[in-house]
Amino acid sequence: MAANNRFFTLLVRSLASAGRVMLRHEVARDAAGISYFGLIALVPSILVLVSLVDAMLGWVDLHGTVLQRIMSLFPGSRQFLRSNLNELTNPSTPVILSCFVVVIWCSSWILTFLEGSVNRAWGISSQKSFWESRLRNVAFMMLGGCSLLSSAAITLFINTARARTTANASFARAHALLGWFWYFVLLGAGFVLAVLVFTLVFKWMPHRKVLWSAAFAGAAVTTIMWEIGSYLFARIVPFFDYQRIYGKMGAVVALLAWVYASNLIMLFGANFSSRFHSLKTEQELAELGIFDTKVRRFPL
Repeated sequence: MAANNRFFTLLVRSLASAGRVMLRHEVARDAAGISYFGLIALVPSILVLVSLVDAMLGWVDLHGTVLQRIMSLFPGSRQFLRSNLNELTNPSTPVILSCFVVVIWCSSWILTFLEGSVNRAWGISSQKSFWESRLRNVAFMMLGGCSLLSSAAITLFINTARARTTANASFARAHALLGWFWYFVLLGAGFVLAVLVFTLVFKWMPHRKVLWSAAFAGAAVTTIMWEIGSYLFARIVPFFDYQRIYGKMGAVVALLAWVYASNLIMLFGANFSSRFHSLKTEQELAELGIFDTKVRRFPL
């Protein structure tokens, strides 16, 4: 019981401390920069990814599944994105190449903002060399693409398994139970994949050694908050008649609002990872009598 109380106290203190650090470091500005370049790169990145999937894995038929997984990341704007992508069928090679250039340019800036914000969360002022930073950016771009492809492949596999098992169900109740079972399997697989991706980002992005436990803690908090935020955003947006204010641009504003909110959640997770590590270290040292948490100093 005492251990559970200590962990709960550590969790609450880390959440509160992460919020204070975000305000002090003006993380909202970094989230705005990431959102700006992310919105510019959104449609080009979808076109590039779908084109690569069709060219390299056309025999697997992941086209529709990839689009479905991408749409699931943007609650409240799925119809807007779908209608715009439907107008861009069969883009030419020059269009794909120009989209690729836009994606590379925007991704480098996104990762620059993200890297700077994460390093400030850990109190790091040193910068990597230009080429080392560019190589890290390429690695994280590949990680993002692989995570989307993995998510699409997992979704396709689970949907295929669900269709086969439910088709063989002998009565309606078994059909319903199997449907719910596969729904939670799909939900759990998506959660695990998101935690894995955020763990790798929070582990490798800072210019210092980060413990797996701290990276995992930040990733778990980020994923949970993202799922809650996505659900609430999808439920709240229909109550705002934003089209009366923004007209046809209303869908773009709603999309930008969610992109900004999701980036704030991600940066909060990065700050939580840092504060969780620091406060946990202080707690462990205090238990050994090395660190006094009341006056926040080492005893003489």
